[in-house]
Amino acid sequence: MDKVHSNRRRLFWIVNLVAFAAILYWLRENISVTDVVNELLKMPVNGLLGALILNLAVLMVYGERLSILLAARRQSAVGIVIIGFGMNGMLPFRLGEVAKLAYAKKIFNIPTSRLFAATAAEKLMDLCVLLLIGIVLSQFIVTPVLDQGIFFAALLVGLLFLAGLLALLARSHWERSGRKMHNWIVGVFETFLAQNGKNQVLQLVSHTVLIWTLTVMSIFWFFSSIFPVFSIVDAGMLTLILALAIALPSAPAGLGIVEAAVAAYLSQSLQLELNKALASALVFHLVVVVPQILITSAILLGSMFRRRRLTTDF
Repeated sequence: MDKVHSNRRRLFWIVNLVAFAAILYWLRENISVTDVVNELLKMPVNGLLGALILNLAVLMVYGERLSILLAARRQSAVGIVIIGFGMNGMLPFRLGEVAKLAYAKKIFNIPTSRLFAATAAEKLMDLCVLLLIGIVLSQFIVTPVLDQGIFFAALLVGLLFLAGLLALLARSHWERSGRKMHNWIVGVFETFLAQNGKNQVLQLVSHTVLIWTLTVMSIFWFFSSIFPVFSIVDAGMLTLILALAIALPSAPAGLGIVEAAVAAYLSQSLQLELNKALASALVFHLVVVVPQILITSAILLGSMFRRRRLTTDF
């Protein structure tokens, strides 16, 4: 097992080194550092502040949703969420998810298995919304001539049918073969089944929709303040691109891959100037990641000082 993990880690390093080498070569051939710096100095303050506020709001809603799934205090859930994002901003290969489990146990006394199941449930809900965003965007980009009323009606019926089918399958598997399933899948089902009240289920759905609505709005607010041609459809596309780029096991916070992906979309799809596109991608990435890292550092330092105070008191 250790050998498998070692080989996997080595493969991640090789893939990331190749990716960074390709990105550096592309930057050298296509980017002017002087022009990028000049564009960085021109970033609009209203776009920065709007994106910052909206992304902080996203963290709060993430925390609210996690508190429902864990049946835990809102403050603890928000702290866990921020630590997860912040540690992913400091550690490579998405190791922040592992660190989140450890710190949640150490600081907030949340059992690892319970948080793992809740996190898996969150990922499942987020993937469903991202899939829905992708389906909707495909109709605006790939088949814009399709009658939108017919499309949305069919989409709603299809989603309701899919939700009912998944609920029936989940219940059947839970009752007949729960012991044969992987522990994490069982944990996800347990987490969902624990939401007995209809109100709690509606809250989870509404929080998930709000998370991604705010995410799309933050991207639209920031990039439209720089590029007037940037539309809400472009914001939805960048949301999908960023979700994929950040999810890849790579450098801390997906540094490099995120900027390259966003700059490529802006320059190729919207025909925007490449240096300005890269500068805007870098600034937006910093607006998202830096507050997460700072707040995470504050939480960890505060916890350390509290522990020292307790030990000195005794």
